[in-house]
Amino acid sequence: MNLTTIKTDKATLSNRPTLQDKLTLREKISYGYGDLASNFVWGMATSYLLFFYTDVFGISAAAVGTLFLLTRIWDAINDPLMGVLIDRTNSKHGKARPYLLWMAVPFGILSVLTFITPNFTDTGKLVYAYITYTLLGMIYTAINLPYGTLMTMMTRDSGEKAQLGSFRSIGRSIGGIIVAALTLPLASYLGKGSLQVGFPFVMTIYSIIGIVLFLLVFKNCKEKITQSIKKEKMPNLKKSIRQMFRNQPWVVSAVNVLLWFVRLGVMNAILIYYVNYVLDKPHMVPVYLTLLNVANLVGAVIAPYLIKRLGNRNSSIGMYSIVVVLLVLLFFVEGQSTILFALLFFFINVLIGFGEPANLTMLGDSIDYQEWKYGERTEGLLYSAYSFATKFGVAIGSAFVAYALGWVGYNPDAISDNAISMIRILMILAPIILTVLEIFVLMFYKLDKTHGQITKEIAERNL
Repeated sequence: MNLTTIKTDKATLSNRPTLQDKLTLREKISYGYGDLASNFVWGMATSYLLFFYTDVFGISAAAVGTLFLLTRIWDAINDPLMGVLIDRTNSKHGKARPYLLWMAVPFGILSVLTFITPNFTDTGKLVYAYITYTLLGMIYTAINLPYGTLMTMMTRDSGEKAQLGSFRSIGRSIGGIIVAALTLPLASYLGKGSLQVGFPFVMTIYSIIGIVLFLLVFKNCKEKITQSIKKEKMPNLKKSIRQMFRNQPWVVSAVNVLLWFVRLGVMNAILIYYVNYVLDKPHMVPVYLTLLNVANLVGAVIAPYLIKRLGNRNSSIGMYSIVVVLLVLLFFVEGQSTILFALLFFFINVLIGFGEPANLTMLGDSIDYQEWKYGERTEGLLYSAYSFATKFGVAIGSAFVAYALGWVGYNPDAISDNAISMIRILMILAPIILTVLEIFVLMFYKLDKTHGQITKEIAERNL
């Protein structure tokens, strides 16, 4: 049967949650703990790591750009391997959950090591950064990829998945808010004015909290879908990869999320420079970083309601169209009104933050589509490629910022007019271009109207 042959009347598309699909509030909140834990670390990486490497550790911007790109290229191999490993895991804890238990402590340790600044030569500093950041990325994959895959194993229902995605985004935003508001003041306080001393102390605190949160996800979130599927022989990897790239809803979701995270990488990396040198308000850096994450939190909270009414595709296209208009207005408001600028910045990031729950819901629905079309539910593989898109997107965005700053000769001790102009371009023009591209890609997503019937047919097969 083709996707286009599915009837779309209201009766056929009913997708009310079954008892198995329905999740408790405790499960939803606990699931959000995972991204809260992740963003105590990855929030630091996206918001502060470029600044940490250039202004605290003393590595050149161009060298950091290459570091970000090369370390993420390894994820093209590392992430799918982890996805296959999840699909082939058969433990008493399930397929994805055991990795939350096994990897929580190593993740915390590598997080601290990444933000230590040993007194090495310039070459030694760069080697240390490559080793620690690469290992951190691998451990992040080993815990965050199973965590993300777990959502697709908890329920088939799109509404429940949207709520899980929303709680996950709320967790990410709360983690981002804490990191944005507390990191620099806390690092300065604990380091007695020295960020080199303060950053490792801050990361130690964040890592301990993150370990506890991941263990709570492991304890409270169960794999319900995989437990109800009959045991079959392991899927052929080459065949599964071919099917994945023939899964049109998944391809659209993956490209869309790549663009979303490229924009995230650009905006998070450049914001600290923009506030410091364009707005000339260095004391406001924690405020703007906090404002960004609070806005993302608001977007995540409203997302399930709009997704339910308009669907993933239409609601996302609508939100991003408004983002483009507001970014243009932001350019003209800069330097005119501090309050109006902050309000526009806030609303832009509310609408951008809305996109993450929609992205996660589209991914979950595309995994259901894969099972419906090919008879195989390879959550690990599909989510691993999606995970690679998220990390590679942030890496491309951050590396692009680093290369652009290096190209104009960025020097934190002597900021040139060219550097100021480039920071403006990266802050406003680059997100406009990326958002327009994202709208174009989303035009090709067609699964919203037919997902209800697909899940109904899958349920009938499994009776």
